[in-house]
Amino acid sequence: MLRIYIHDEVPVTSIVVEGKLIGPWVQELEKCWETVVAAHPRKSMVVDLAHVTFIDSDGRTLLTRMRGTGAKLLSSGVLINSIVAEIEAQQGRNGTSTDNGSAL
Repeated sequence: MLRIYIHDEVPVTSIVVEGKLIGPWVQELEKCWETVVAAHPRKSMVVDLAHVTFIDSDGRTLLTRMRGTGAKLLSSGVLINSIVAEIEAQQGRNGTSTDNGSAL
């Protein structure tokens, strides 16, 4: 199960994700993200992964895309922190920002 909460506040939109980011839930998060971006294309975005317990390869791919468009990834826990750190390191190698997404 996955829960997604969208907090659309000034100046940042937060997407809070809870549960396992796997299988069909990845597509659901992608739809939510695309809706938020379409409504506010220039607004800063934070994806809060503090309550995510597992991310599969499709979830990781989506988070990489989200990070590549400027979303900050907040994480908690050894596994999710590790995944976020790898995404950020990969983004850095590709010449994009390497801001630490685990702290605001």
